[in-house]
Amino acid sequence: MDKESIAVIEQLIENSDKILVFAHKRPDGDAVGSVIALSLFLENAGKKVTSLLPDTPPPEYDFLKGIDGIVNKAKGEFDLYISLDEADLSRTYNIPENIPKEKLINIDHHKSNTYFGGVNIVLPSYSSTCEILIEIIVERGDTDIYNALYTGMLTDTGGFKFANTSVRTLKHAIELIEKGVNHAYISQMVFMRMTRGKIKLLSLALETLDFYGDKAIMTISLDMLKKTGTTMKDTESITGYTLITRGIELGILFREESKTRTRVSFRSKGKYDVDLIARGFGGGGHKEAAGCTIDENLHTTMKMIKEKVIDL
Repeated sequence: MDKESIAVIEQLIENSDKILVFAHKRPDGDAVGSVIALSLFLENAGKKVTSLLPDTPPPEYDFLKGIDGIVNKAKGEFDLYISLDEADLSRTYNIPENIPKEKLINIDHHKSNTYFGGVNIVLPSYSSTCEILIEIIVERGDTDIYNALYTGMLTDTGGFKFANTSVRTLKHAIELIEKGVNHAYISQMVFMRMTRGKIKLLSLALETLDFYGDKAIMTISLDMLKKTGTTMKDTESITGYTLITRGIELGILFREESKTRTRVSFRSKGKYDVDLIARGFGGGGHKEAAGCTIDENLHTTMKMIKEKVIDL
């Protein structure tokens, strides 16, 4: 990691009193964990911190201390703005307009990052934004901060199963465990607390699973959400099930947001670069995990994706 950039960040923090820490819409574990960890760290340093996630965090992260202090909108001016885990500011909303670039820090691990900050720490070889933060704050943290950092790494690596799990990642995980993180407890909180509604939703989604050679497609419709009493938040961790079948290398999940808008999530075991695929539809992400949103109905979106992706 660039020590000069870290030094610049530390100086900006030292010279600031009122700080906004925020991450992307539809937050995942890395967004939630990184916002909580950095916010707690800054609060411990005596700063006045506003922690923002534009959408409500998924319920599986409700065990993290600091989650109750997160807001979904911030107005006014701050001395410093810190964006976490987002490739571009278009990935968020409800933040002040016209943020001065010289007051904006961008910390991220997406290779599609647009380097929109005055200071940019963008490290695509890292598993997660939380892993980046470990190297910045871990020696000055506490158990609550370490739990949040571990949660972000755990979820963005799929429980340390994905290809983004490096030797460095595992060393960082060990470091946090040595500092008191209860890894088994966090795994149970994150992966073993599905609601009954979400279980029913997963069951309906699996019924739609269809195969095209080494590719699999699954669908979640608005009708499914209505039948199971679930919301779009409950769909966030379902995409991985498109890859669980032997011989499948590329999984696609279609989620009907409205009658004119569809979210598409791509997952890969490594053979296909889904970041490149998603970019072709105005999205992006990582080689093994990416997505996009298309302003078309579910049927039209599925037809469009199939025509361009299934024959790869």
